[in-house]
This record gives sequence, structure tokens and C-alpha cells, in this order.
Amino acid sequence: MMKADDYTKAEAQLDFNEITEHIAEENLQGAAITILISDVHEHFEVASRLNFKKSKGHYRALLSRLIKNYGH
Repeated sequence: MMKADDYTKAEAQLDFNEITEHIAEENLQGAAITILISDVHEHFEVASRLNFKKSKGHYRALLSRLIKNYGH
């Protein structure tokens, strides 16, 4: 049985893969990647403000992976 945290991480991994593919396909660099990461951060902020626990964990995991891979 998967815990909610495992589910969130698995879902974040799927989204990370899709975003990584999008970055490669669109040949995004620099500011374009920064804007994309900022959009994910904005979603995290909304989920945090509204205390959506599952969404908050999802966006936190996704944001963490994006920052680790693309820097900030």
C-alpha cells in the first residue's frame, strides 16, 4: 500500500519528467526555465496558503527536483 507521501513523490516524478521533456523539446534556456520554475513555485504558494496538504507536498517535491536540476 502506498502512503500519500509516496503517491505525491511518484506524481511529482511524472510531472518532472513531462517538464524536462518540454524544456528539451522547446529548447528552453535561462529566463524561460526561470519563468517555468516560478510558475511551479506560485502553485506551491497557493497550495500552502490554502493548506492543501496533498497538493502542497506534490508541488514541494516537484519544485525541489526542478531547482536541483536547473538551479536557483
